[in-house]
Amino acid sequence: MPDGILEFPDISVVYGRYAALTELSVELGGWLLLYARLNAGGVAVAMASNVAGAASLGLEPDAERAKAALRAGVCDFVVNELGEALRILKNEIRQRRGVSVVLTGAMDPIIAEIVARGVQPEVLAFPVPELEARGARALGADAGSGLLPVTWSAEGEGARWLPVLDGLAVGALEKKDARARWIEASPRYLGRAFARRRFVRMTKSEADRFEMAAGKIPVSVSIGRGGETIMISL
Repeated sequence: MPDGILEFPDISVVYGRYAALTELSVELGGWLLLYARLNAGGVAVAMASNVAGAASLGLEPDAERAKAALRAGVCDFVVNELGEALRILKNEIRQRRGVSVVLTGAMDPIIAEIVARGVQPEVLAFPVPELEARGARALGADAGSGLLPVTWSAEGEGARWLPVLDGLAVGALEKKDARARWIEASPRYLGRAFARRRFVRMTKSEADRFEMAAGKIPVSVSIGRGGETIMISL
């Protein structure tokens, strides 16, 4: 927890929010997601949105927590006026680029101003009846049930071999769906908090292929699948 202020969720929670987001659309560039508070759940939503390529606006009453999120790479900007947040968001949304903005201040007045100004997010991570009535969709529950949770790490020279393992994980997928984007993009967007941790969900056959391929690289590899961890050593 940077500065003792910001709480990070488990990487599986971030992945779950990402899976729920990509259930709504395979292409989230140009979409706006609105969430509230940078608790562990809010951090998960912000990170998931970053990986998915959406624009997000987070509402956080605690300015120090927002600054901690900025330092940790959870968000790109921290502002204290809705107008300033909208100027940043409009430009990035127009160009279909992902961006994460956190707006500090009392939440109820900010939400009222968002509604009054006609700001319309595509996705809501918390209920706002007025925005839902105008077409905003609620961020659903975790998607991907029935698949095995798979984790991996390299015991030596992680900076060198983790990208190799990531490529093998993508290659093991039966189809290059949103999971491939997650594997490729999440190391960049999840930052130092998860620098040496990898997570995705796979079918049993995908996990088997990945495990077999991982066993061919010249370092010890740790792979977790369905809650069990194995070590592969040459």
